[in-house]
Amino acid sequence: MSRTGLAIILSLMVCIHSHAQCKTDTEIYKDKVSYHVLNIKDYSFEELLNEGTITASHQLDVLHIPSRNFRFAIKWYIKHHHFSLSKDERRNAIFRAIAFTYQSITPTGEPTLLSGLVTIPILDGKKPQRMLIYHRLLSTLNSIAPSNSLPIEAILTADNSVCVFPDYYGCGVTEGNPLPFTALNYHARCATECVLAALDILQDNNIVFDPEFYTWNTGYSQAAGFAMATHRFIETQLPDTLIDRLNIRWSLCCDGIYSPAKLFETAIMNNNLGSTPAVYLQSMRGLFYSKPKQLDGLSVHDLLSDNAIESGIDSILNLQDNGFWDLYDRLDSRDKSSNPSHYFKSQVMDTSSVIYKNIISVLKNDDCITGWQPKSCVVFCHSKNDKTIPYSHSEQVYHHFSGTGACCFLHSIKFNRSHSISGFFYFYVLLRYNEQELYNMYTNTK
Repeated sequence: MSRTGLAIILSLMVCIHSHAQCKTDTEIYKDKVSYHVLNIKDYSFEELLNEGTITASHQLDVLHIPSRNFRFAIKWYIKHHHFSLSKDERRNAIFRAIAFTYQSITPTGEPTLLSGLVTIPILDGKKPQRMLIYHRLLSTLNSIAPSNSLPIEAILTADNSVCVFPDYYGCGVTEGNPLPFTALNYHARCATECVLAALDILQDNNIVFDPEFYTWNTGYSQAAGFAMATHRFIETQLPDTLIDRLNIRWSLCCDGIYSPAKLFETAIMNNNLGSTPAVYLQSMRGLFYSKPKQLDGLSVHDLLSDNAIESGIDSILNLQDNGFWDLYDRLDSRDKSSNPSHYFKSQVMDTSSVIYKNIISVLKNDDCITGWQPKSCVVFCHSKNDKTIPYSHSEQVYHHFSGTGACCFLHSIKFNRSHSISGFFYFYVLLRYNEQELYNMYTNTK
């Protein structure tokens, strides 16, 4: 057994042994988050670019976008990014990537270890100016989870930034566990712990931040929901000392799910699951892994129609989790109907039924919108032609936040195409502009 594997097991044994004393909720944030470094690797700028491009190509393959067509475009965008480092600094700088584990909990509350990655610029005479919390695309396979493979977005480390990439539960050291798709608040807690562990790692390695240091927080698709929930968690659950330490400036959320209950209600009301019904199947599946006690003994099988069961969808949903798009690929053409009755029993679609009300009640536990007014700015981007997550979802959230007086903006993506194309445009925007330009562009505060 490797030293890394032994360290993980020993750390987990300590956590389990001390389960009775394990801290819960915000108590854990009064002290340092327990972490263990898995590995450290240093990169030059070109090495950072080359390895990140390989990871991006794998990611595009997962999305069924021919990666060869975009490798040149990705590198072109990066070459034209307005990096804050000079050419000499880029040639001589070291970009350090640290993969680590940290103490957290499972979706059902048991102690566990989760993993993540932090990238740091090592620059003579310069201190990091900002931190980027990047919530990775949900379709990421474990092989390209951040702790296993350097994300292309780590190139933003060359903007004198610290970048933090949380692994999701089911990736990294928790590989093989099912992803709790709708558990926004759970992901928010885990991501926040990952960020705090990363800050402690930097402090323990004598990394000193610029006095004007700040944080921005971003994600696309379901990861945009995780970003929004993380923004809320930071502003509402952390003590003031940690809120001040993070100094979150804004969140940029693209084509996201921010209220699983509202999304499901709208789909049932419109009798339309859109172009990607796997979103709703994965949502139902995630409920049973993250909140089984709240579902009154129901199983996924109890929700599925006879047609879905005959098609073997119940068996697919019970398979080991290999990422969102693995489920999507297993649904052949005859199982991609947008009609909810193709997948769900009539009770699931009957808004007066006990089952429907129970599902909505459980989904509402992970609404990251109501009962909160963001203190820092939130920018929503969404394509009006998105057939996977409708534009109206972001529109409803925007109007809600605007009504609270929050700093909030909604922008229709320039190229109003499919959900996947929106993701590529979002990817382009992140790489094409520096953070100040991006902030100005979206908030009109030039």
